[in-house]
Amino acid sequence: MNYQIPLYIQLKNLIIQRIKDGEYLPGEKIPSEREMSSLYHINRMTVKHAVNALIDEGYLFRIKNNGTFVTKKIANKILYLNDHSTGKSIGLGAFINKHGLTLKNTILEEGIIKDQTYIEKKLNLNHGEQIYALHRLRKIDSESIALEYCYLPFKYFDDIQDHDFSKASLYDYMKQKEHFPISFEQKLTIQKAFHPITKIMDIPSDSYIYNLEYIGHDSSGTVVEFTTSYMPCDKAEYGFETFKSE
Repeated sequence: MNYQIPLYIQLKNLIIQRIKDGEYLPGEKIPSEREMSSLYHINRMTVKHAVNALIDEGYLFRIKNNGTFVTKKIANKILYLNDHSTGKSIGLGAFINKHGLTLKNTILEEGIIKDQTYIEKKLNLNHGEQIYALHRLRKIDSESIALEYCYLPFKYFDDIQDHDFSKASLYDYMKQKEHFPISFEQKLTIQKAFHPITKIMDIPSDSYIYNLEYIGHDSSGTVVEFTTSYMPCDKAEYGFETFKSE
């Protein structure tokens, strides 16, 4: 290995190359951290650093007590979420209501957090800035259709804790505050469901789920939302419309 480049980056790039070359196939388990440490004669913590970085970037996912697997990646594009009948952005709640169904929201956790480096980067925030966190389970009748971990920059939504998002629309509130997301960067992957997702959503342990991660921008281009959403594959389908830039 080239010791002028940090070892974990070299290992990360090597694993990516093996995925691209088809040595590690989508859904396939990769060697354990212990095995890679022995194979490449490097510290196990270095291996762990590389693997965690690849999980953050969406190349891998980990199943507790089972191992680390190559993600079945479906798409990684900048998309616009629109209701084609109006040309306007539409959230999950509005989409469900539009089709005559009733969406029930259960708030799992909410509040102000900070010093979350990964989320700060996604929201283009400085270290230590406050973040509003909203974790909620969304159901139609008694069936779980989405588990959402939503994060907003608190500085744009300073009265957000006065609202009950088990009943109120988050996007209606964001529109009222003039920071409504109109365009989204999205990454969609398919992976096997894992604990605690299976327990919270009450789905079988052998289920597969969509993992949709998106960053929302308002009309000025400011990042106003970062959300990770999990949806059972048998409850939803995703379609994509892409546009060629000039």
